[in-house]
Amino acid sequence: MSIGYLFLIGSLVGFGGLGIFHKVADHPDCRPRLIALSLLFWGCVLTLLYTVFFEAKGLHFSSKVLLIGAAGGLFSSSALFVFQTGLKYGKISTSWLVLNLSMSLPILISLFFFNEKVNWIKCAGIVLVLCAIVMLWRDKKIDLDKTDAAAASAGHHTKWLILMMLAFVFNGLSASTSKVLVGEGEGDSTWQFFVIMYGVGCLATGMVSCVQKDLPNRREFATGSIMAVCSVAGNVLLTLALKHGVEGAVAFPSANGGSLTLVVLAGVLFFKEHVHPIGRAGIACGIGAILLLVMEPTLLSYFQGHH
Repeated sequence: MSIGYLFLIGSLVGFGGLGIFHKVADHPDCRPRLIALSLLFWGCVLTLLYTVFFEAKGLHFSSKVLLIGAAGGLFSSSALFVFQTGLKYGKISTSWLVLNLSMSLPILISLFFFNEKVNWIKCAGIVLVLCAIVMLWRDKKIDLDKTDAAAASAGHHTKWLILMMLAFVFNGLSASTSKVLVGEGEGDSTWQFFVIMYGVGCLATGMVSCVQKDLPNRREFATGSIMAVCSVAGNVLLTLALKHGVEGAVAFPSANGGSLTLVVLAGVLFFKEHVHPIGRAGIACGIGAILLLVMEPTLLSYFQGHH
């Protein structure tokens, strides 16, 4: 297994931690918009400190890094803001599942615009990831149908659907900027890219908060800092995985689908959520997809060696 796949596993754990702390942040004392602001602020601080003290290039930004990073920041902050706002009208579990479907955008971009090759292992892994997400969504929908049937509001449902679809698009475009960065030959500017991404995202979200005249409380600030560590680790390790030869069609579904599986497992083990049989089947599909996609080079070598 190449070092690129070790980076990919680390990215999976980072994004999984981010999802788990989204559940922790679903608390009366945590306002969604200010959680997003705290996350982006700490993300900017962490990437800035690392770049200043540990990166040889320091705070040197090429025009491509500035442009791609700014685009990523606007997409990322928009996704966070819209996603957190949408949680007012829907359940965090279902919303998180919809957000993870956004991995289809960077996969399509990788296959159609970067000419990455498709083989049966990638196809099987991607299909399993999509099946896992659908099964887990269905598991959550069973619970929602039981608890919300009488109280459901058509207006709230419409608002939730519109906001989640916007979050879907923005999150998918944000994830794609990592691939564009490497494709433009700027893979060695990983930390500079994330300084710009988190900085622009923080400024955009901060401007909205200034209009609302709100500041994060202690819980929001602390929770946001932990989420930032997970977010920074997940994004940087994903970019490094791409830089070290892991194709986008493998990296994106592994990171997104794998983190989703980790969040669901955490819900069962630590948050004592009940998982229906179809949900358990979804977890199995997710784990199978991770194994297929991460072990793709080894499996290809094995099958090619037996022909």
